[in-house]
Amino acid sequence: MTNDVFTMTRSRTQIATVYAPESFFTFEGGLGACIARSAAGHEVPKLSLILREQILEAINARVRSWYEQATRPRPQGFPPVEPRLALDKELLRDPHSPGLQPDRVRFVSPEEMHYEPAPLTFVCRECRLIKDYADIGQFEAGKDRICDGCPKKDKGGCKASWEQLDVVLVHWSGSWRPIGVRVNRYDNGEVKWSRMSCTCGNEHFLLNRSAPVFAKWRLECSACGTAQQLPVVADDDSFRLLGEGIRAGANQRVEVNMEPVSYRANSAYYAQGDRVLAFEENRWYEMLRHNRGGDLAAFAAQEYRYPVQVLTDPDIERILKEKNLEREWESYNLRKKTIEFLDRQGEPALADNAREENRRALDRLRDEKILPDAFQATPELLQAVNGIQRAERKFEPLRQAVEHKTLDADVLRDSTKFANVREPKDPIIPDLSTADLEEVKRRIAGQLSLLGIADMRLVTKFPVCEFTFGYTRVESGPRVSRKKTQERWDMPVRLNLFPLARMDREMVQPIYTIRQDNEALYVRLDEDMVKAWLEANSIPFKLPSPNSRLGAALIDAYSAIGGPDRHGFSPWLDEYRNRPGALSRNVYAYVYTLLHTIAHQLIHSVAGVSGLDIGSLSEHLFVPDLAFAVYRRGTTMDLGYIASAWRTATSPGVGNSILSTMLDPDSLRCGSGAICDERGGACPDCVLIPEISCLTRNNLLSRSVLRGMAKPHWDVTLPKQASVKGYYPVVRDVIRMRSATDDRFPVR
Repeated sequence: MTNDVFTMTRSRTQIATVYAPESFFTFEGGLGACIARSAAGHEVPKLSLILREQILEAINARVRSWYEQATRPRPQGFPPVEPRLALDKELLRDPHSPGLQPDRVRFVSPEEMHYEPAPLTFVCRECRLIKDYADIGQFEAGKDRICDGCPKKDKGGCKASWEQLDVVLVHWSGSWRPIGVRVNRYDNGEVKWSRMSCTCGNEHFLLNRSAPVFAKWRLECSACGTAQQLPVVADDDSFRLLGEGIRAGANQRVEVNMEPVSYRANSAYYAQGDRVLAFEENRWYEMLRHNRGGDLAAFAAQEYRYPVQVLTDPDIERILKEKNLEREWESYNLRKKTIEFLDRQGEPALADNAREENRRALDRLRDEKILPDAFQATPELLQAVNGIQRAERKFEPLRQAVEHKTLDADVLRDSTKFANVREPKDPIIPDLSTADLEEVKRRIAGQLSLLGIADMRLVTKFPVCEFTFGYTRVESGPRVSRKKTQERWDMPVRLNLFPLARMDREMVQPIYTIRQDNEALYVRLDEDMVKAWLEANSIPFKLPSPNSRLGAALIDAYSAIGGPDRHGFSPWLDEYRNRPGALSRNVYAYVYTLLHTIAHQLIHSVAGVSGLDIGSLSEHLFVPDLAFAVYRRGTTMDLGYIASAWRTATSPGVGNSILSTMLDPDSLRCGSGAICDERGGACPDCVLIPEISCLTRNNLLSRSVLRGMAKPHWDVTLPKQASVKGYYPVVRDVIRMRSATDDRFPVR
């Protein structure tokens, strides 16, 4: 405790999430409930301008999407949504463009957090007397009279064994209050508070918690024993804004009433944040930042082999001469003749160098818009490019394509930054003899083949930036639903920024930011195997041309999700979570689910071998490239755990036990048995991970897509009892067709 402020230190990941401002927590042992308060230590050093812009862009994209979802029109007859109940007032400083204004923003390293005891409601274990206090000051002033009203005071007294009440009242506006004996009411635009009292005039109460549910808890007068319900308390902000509407009958009390919940429950607090990849190379990101749609379309067309626009040498000669670039043509033509000569002389290496020089010259001329692009942008691709600003960032395939291209340039082409598991080297291979090493390579190659994995590497520095900027209560998304009489009311959940924190004598808006280069396992699936799996399940996909990569079909398919008003998945995946629609068999959704589920299976397998907590691992998907990365989120000194786990799991007799565990049918069974299987196969007993570690908060997951069983619940186009064929069985079938037997790697 310093300067009358309690300060705690934990890992940076914990500070930014579990102990973020306004969260409830208890210290080790479960005693002493507290609430975290904003603290600002030091700004994150060496945070590049492009990374700062990416973070602010991601936050404002979330804010805009949240606002649209939270304030969408209600059914006819229901009152409109009050915007101030959807967003923090700071996010509404410009009512025409909701978002975070950068003037007071600071990117803060989460190294410490302030806190104070809360809630300050105490119940005596001996006599059940309840006392509540608004803050520490009120408690200090009244603690000497805490036993006033004790029913045993005149009967020898009680042991006065006090405990904090582990229940608070929360509201989707983000507010909270302790359980107590105070009530509020609306009075001409103001909310007024008063203490409860019994009809006998006594103001002290006992709390009867014998009922198993909050709704049946009772207050009993400490003097006469008269029982009554716990007071119904309204959220102050909501009450002020909707009080007149409630009085007129347009609004309902259900919109303002607070709800009791354990401060340990998830619904008491949700940290709001995201993550971006923190690459230094930004040449492809520039296409996204500056809305260069034409360049983005040309990039995607070339990367995923959209239909080719053939340029013959006469075409090149004509175009260059029309633009008075005869010298460019002469240089190009001279190199062509040189290539022919070198080929005749049997000098393939020199000929290849000349070919590469000519290719670079043509690429430069295309970059300068002198020559047309080598690939055509189809109408579907142009639709995808034009819709990218309306799409949710973390699901959008063109953004993922840019991220993967940057990862490839920054990391995957630099052999000092990764170790290929097919050709293991330090730090992922134990000391082995030459013969044992060859056996390990052979077995790992077979395991990857059976898993349908084309490429797998340990990346020693996977650059990720995670950040949190605000919080919600009751729901993690922008809407909450409650039933009133026979009507269901949808109400906005307020997205709150963290309270301001003092930094260098200035009050700033903290964004808790963790920039780290942690280890990751990079995985890319075999495209032929994925196509075979899609065909086995009759999931339609259309390639723009026979030679196109599957990523082209995925980019085109994504833009069809959501219709003309929205592009792709909604931010909270309503179309695959609560309200599945007719597009549920969209190929992008199925491939996303496949990659996502394998990533979760790998997380569980790595955690099982390494001893790492599942929540300390996370994922990033590159859907058009059929790839993903599983990386370590921790910021402690043991960041070499993934490499260490892989090395420990490697042996000549097994190959690698992380991979063999994934191949074991038992790894895709669930402790919940048939209940989980019949619902499509995703629950805490099998492939789920903590929501804060998962890209989709555990949506678009299904063991069905790996092992084959009941269809995912969101596939409404299949009959209820229909099943899907798993990716792993399809891979085995393809291997059988390619080679009838394989004594080295028997297909189980």
